[in-house]
Amino acid sequence: MKILTLLTVLFFLINFQMIAQESDYDAAAILLLDRMGEVIGDLQSCSFSVSTSFDQPGDEIGLIKYFIVHQVYFLGPDKMLINSNGDKGHSGFWYNGKQLAYYSYSEHNYALIEAPSTTIATIDTVNKTYGIEFPAADFFYPSFTDDLIEHNDQIKFIGKSKIGDKDCFHIVAKNSDIITQIWISDDAFFLPVKLIVSYNDKIPNTQYEATYSDWVLNPDLPNAVFEFTPPAGANKLRLIAK
Repeated sequence: MKILTLLTVLFFLINFQMIAQESDYDAAAILLLDRMGEVIGDLQSCSFSVSTSFDQPGDEIGLIKYFIVHQVYFLGPDKMLINSNGDKGHSGFWYNGKQLAYYSYSEHNYALIEAPSTTIATIDTVNKTYGIEFPAADFFYPSFTDDLIEHNDQIKFIGKSKIGDKDCFHIVAKNSDIITQIWISDDAFFLPVKLIVSYNDKIPNTQYEATYSDWVLNPDLPNAVFEFTPPAGANKLRLIAK
């Protein structure tokens, strides 16, 4: 009986060590990510700016970096407005809980999409169906920390650092294909300050970078802000599923 008990303990220890080697999650990093998620999850509304850059392959030159600035507004679980302006033109998205509207200020055309009843479900559906990506959406998923754990072998708290005038906690999540770096503000609100995603799976050395600023928590946002009215003379488009 004692021999069986000893073998069971040894078997458990060996398996625990194998799991620990395969997955390495820092408790401090998980705590900080959870705290950020709790603060964002408790918000009734918010607005912020996101300055993004991303790499795309050129025909002959190689990787080309593009820059876009987004103004983002969320209200409750079912209202969203994003105004984006940069190297890819000027455009906007309006979501009112029933419909997602897209408008290109640069090309003076628009599209309307029947959408699910929540912002997160709409982001998921539109991304999967049309390949449209929304800046800053990841941090608003209730499962953000769990998703990081599921898709990464390592999550580490690297230490303190400074982004501009902000003191931050620096966290790195890593798997064989992607390295994700997250900076969270070292203050009472634990809000995201910067995100860098480095890809090695499809096109080596490509990066996506987002810097978050001008956070306003629980502003009074009228419902009318999230309603879209096509401008006079705008052309209506029919979006094609990817």
